[in-house]
Amino acid sequence: MDQDDTEGYRWEGSYEKSWELIEETASGLVDTASENQKREKRRMIQQRLKNVKLGVMRYLYVIIDQTKSMEDNDLKPTRFLCLKKLIQKFILEFYDQNPISQIGVIAVKNGIGKRISDLSSNINRHVEQISTLSECEGNFSLYNGLDIAYQKLSGMPAYSSREVLVCAGSLTSIDPKPIDEMFSQLSERSIRVSVLGLSASVQLFVRAARFTGGSYQVMLDEQHLQELLRSHCSPPSATPSMEPSLVKMGFPAHSTGSTVSLCQCHVDDRTRCQFTRSGFACPTCGSRYCDVPVECRVCGLTLVCAPHLARSHHHLFPLEVFREVALADIMTEESTICTGCDGEVQNPGNTYMYQCSECLKYFCYGCDVYIHDLLHHCPGCQARSGS
Repeated sequence: MDQDDTEGYRWEGSYEKSWELIEETASGLVDTASENQKREKRRMIQQRLKNVKLGVMRYLYVIIDQTKSMEDNDLKPTRFLCLKKLIQKFILEFYDQNPISQIGVIAVKNGIGKRISDLSSNINRHVEQISTLSECEGNFSLYNGLDIAYQKLSGMPAYSSREVLVCAGSLTSIDPKPIDEMFSQLSERSIRVSVLGLSASVQLFVRAARFTGGSYQVMLDEQHLQELLRSHCSPPSATPSMEPSLVKMGFPAHSTGSTVSLCQCHVDDRTRCQFTRSGFACPTCGSRYCDVPVECRVCGLTLVCAPHLARSHHHLFPLEVFREVALADIMTEESTICTGCDGEVQNPGNTYMYQCSECLKYFCYGCDVYIHDLLHHCPGCQARSGS
């Protein structure tokens, strides 16, 4: 029996034997991240763009492969069900990091693309519509999926970042027209196409990403696929054709009025269409909405709150990457105490700590990832400035 037969597949080891990665820290906590996962996470943090013009206002269409190839069970329970779950998580995280952006969802099966949800900031709407996807049928058509996205994205303003993210497990594509024509149209409109492959590398997807300035990546297992999706939450660098412009925005306050009005969020949904007295009223036309950010359906004004703009700010000025320091090089016992969680780092699996170059405080791996992914501020620097 050769080595490949004894070790099994990558997805079998990562899913069935995940308990082998569990380690107990000195304080009794559980650490499930392997050394390779930690290295990969650090590499992704270090690759974040700095001092580069970014497209913070994003319009993104996610194309989901809903063909027979997605019924394979190399991801548990199937490729399609696993992808549905991860896409729903991706949408939540995307809006958390890009609150003034919009997402739409397209599904492709039987060679036909269908718009599942239009471009909007309604998170619940996207998640609910993805949940309704069930049967996988027929063959994949990259052209038809991109054509639907192109028709919508080509009309978006020039100051925005227009993107398409294709999640495909198919190795073939049945297209009604030459696919190079679609690539040319997308490139002329500065629409990026990025592809996440769920099987093997496909030359057609490589060309799509290369022609439009996107990226092409092939997942290894479920954990890797989740990390690849998460990498698309950060805004890409601006294209040369992206025009700087002042964007008019409204900042509505949540209020309760004396008159009843129709909620514009659910005006197209008969089952949830409702009249209400409270909500966010557009300062221009007075239309009422349940939540913001949203683009006013009546006057077209972008409605946001101040925290939404603040949450988009950290992409333009990212936190500096902490310096990796070996535990053996740390001289004092006090330095082995994490400034973030106040836990002592002594576990043999945690051979490094991470030091801020400004306040010189040390952090464990978990706090380092949390600070750069979610907090975006160094606790040590904030404590020093506060005092």
